[in-house]
Amino acid sequence: MKTNLPQNGVSKYSEKIETKHLNYADSLNWLSIPHAIKNIDVFYLYPTVSNNERGIMDVTNDDERDLAKGIFKAQASLFMETCNTFAPYYRQVSTTARLDQEGVSPTDCDEFHITMTDVLDSFEYFLNELNNDRPFIVAGHSQGAMAMLELLKCRFSYDQKLRSRLVAAYIIGCTVTNEDLKTANIHVARHANDTGVIITFNTQSYTSQGGPMLTEGAHCINPLNWRTDANHAQATENKGARIYNNSTGKFLYEINNYCDAQINIETGGLMTKLHQTEIEKLDFGDYDDGVYHRYDYAFWYRNLQENVHNRIRAFLEKN
Repeated sequence: MKTNLPQNGVSKYSEKIETKHLNYADSLNWLSIPHAIKNIDVFYLYPTVSNNERGIMDVTNDDERDLAKGIFKAQASLFMETCNTFAPYYRQVSTTARLDQEGVSPTDCDEFHITMTDVLDSFEYFLNELNNDRPFIVAGHSQGAMAMLELLKCRFSYDQKLRSRLVAAYIIGCTVTNEDLKTANIHVARHANDTGVIITFNTQSYTSQGGPMLTEGAHCINPLNWRTDANHAQATENKGARIYNNSTGKFLYEINNYCDAQINIETGGLMTKLHQTEIEKLDFGDYDDGVYHRYDYAFWYRNLQENVHNRIRAFLEKN
């Protein structure tokens, strides 16, 4: 299937890499194709789960597919009360790939061009065969958010009709800059119920210097008070963190008033303080101390879930 890319200079993923296209008419290439009974869809991209030695996810490998299913349950479940949640398998960049080449952006590496081939193809199939012209949300985390941001640049920047159906874009766990916004022709969220906007943040401790996903110029919105300034939100505003095993998708526990939130205006990081007992229970992976990247959805789960409701309601009232 050939991807219908724009001819306006932002279609950098269309020709550089010759790769076999996945067939998204085959349900095996979809992690989730729900029975569409709700008025709003979600198109979701999972974060990095692959450690394939070839540097690119093998979407036919059962172990890697299971990891994608696990994080899908942990994150995309928050959309399911209100939305039909669609998610493709895509050949994401594995943790074994080198993305630190001097002077080369991660989005320009050969492996990521294969990733974007799948993301663009699956989104076109979603629009043409699954969505039936319903309004929709796009969402992702980490590499999935990075790929979703590139999708916005490629497909939404020039298509007003497509943008008019976008309820919101949850681009969580990667940096969104002014340059990204300009290229995508989109704004960041400024409060709890603006629509057609990007919701973005990167979670860390108050002492953290930030992880590799938080770079210069990052935008941030506070998911407890939905402000973009340094106003502190108390933990009492946290309506519930929902903790899963990210690998298996098994629900572990939920805690109301879990943690506070405040934006670091200088870095764009979303700061929070955890109880020591929680720090000892959680698995933060290989990130530096205080980088809570793996829990960008979990810590704010119920607030994000409520926010999806609010933005959908605002969208439908306007349209």
